[in-house]
Amino acid sequence: MVISLREPFAWRINEESFLKEAKWLSNLKLRLSYGAVGNQGVTPYKSLGLTDRYLTEFGDKTVIGYLPGTELTNPNLKWETSTSGNIGLDFGFFNGRINGTIEYYNTKTTDLLVTKSIPSSLGYSTQTVNLAEMKNNGIEITLNTTPVKIKDFRWDINFTFTKNKNEIKKIDGQVDENGKPLDDVNNKWFVGHPMNVYYDYLFDGIWQKDDDIANSHMPTATPGSIKLRDVNNDNQITADDRVVMQRDPKWIGTVGTSFNYKGFDLSADLYISHGGTIYNPYLTTFENGGDLTAKRNGIRRNYWTQNNPSNEAPAPNMTQAPAYISSLGYQDASYVRLRNVTFGYNFPRALISKAYMQSLRLYMTLSNFWTKTDVQAYGPEQTPGDYPEPRTVLFGLNVTF
Repeated sequence: MVISLREPFAWRINEESFLKEAKWLSNLKLRLSYGAVGNQGVTPYKSLGLTDRYLTEFGDKTVIGYLPGTELTNPNLKWETSTSGNIGLDFGFFNGRINGTIEYYNTKTTDLLVTKSIPSSLGYSTQTVNLAEMKNNGIEITLNTTPVKIKDFRWDINFTFTKNKNEIKKIDGQVDENGKPLDDVNNKWFVGHPMNVYYDYLFDGIWQKDDDIANSHMPTATPGSIKLRDVNNDNQITADDRVVMQRDPKWIGTVGTSFNYKGFDLSADLYISHGGTIYNPYLTTFENGGDLTAKRNGIRRNYWTQNNPSNEAPAPNMTQAPAYISSLGYQDASYVRLRNVTFGYNFPRALISKAYMQSLRLYMTLSNFWTKTDVQAYGPEQTPGDYPEPRTVLFGLNVTF
């Protein structure tokens, strides 16, 4: 259930007297809005002590029993509330040959509903809570253009750009003795950072034979082992050297174009995701052959040996995975993908009317045909166990009688 209240305001600037004579300007509109939205955000009875149903056999009889679930109830749950302000500008030039929208939004959410991990010693593993306060803001830009438009030929190009940033302002009202908001390291929630993050050590290369390991920040390391970055420069590796890594992209965008010449048409759609981090189990875990113990097939790696002093992956070890191997799994999640290319032809009406057809279109579509990324997996959006994203070629025929 959602309850909202908004105060919209719009000003069509191009209709003002000082712009009425501007023939090159076809649209200019300023929009403002502000409002609050309440969201219950969880399934019914979430705040009650629910049980899980189990079937048990006693002799030839089946008996139904109930046990507490894995989630600890929270009778103090409240609705989350989001207060949002928005400003937008719609524009158009040269009779619509160029048009688009610029939109900025800023949202503050209080009593955010999330599922929190709790110590299993309590007899439960999770609990739904009101996290406290979040800030979310961003900008969205859309631009549509028609560079060429003549009798038999038309060329259109469109762009979209989206940049969003969310930030935890405080968590459950927890503060230190100085009133500073505290982090929740167990759930990877950090004040001043996004909700969706990784928290781990940073890979800084491989220790080499000529390195002064004994006097380094990792004195027990050996040549061929993983070197971690001493983030706080205290000449030792501790939990304080772990860093917060943003998982979501810094921005995403699309570029689309289409051509039309008489009965022929061609369109293409390019998707861009920039920034962010992905954790790649193919480089770290035993299950996916990434732990360098040579017990399962995995990705071919440029690992360290006496004769190959690589700085990319540590020396293999048949008995156990290299220390801190999880630091190898974090990769730049940026990618560029050609999502769709479609080529088609619409047969002339004069030709197909003799066969009692109103329209006849023949086309071919390519999907996910090209992706550029540094992620060493089936795809930058895939996880182990998923099927690889297929590249498809589709031929089609549309007929209307």
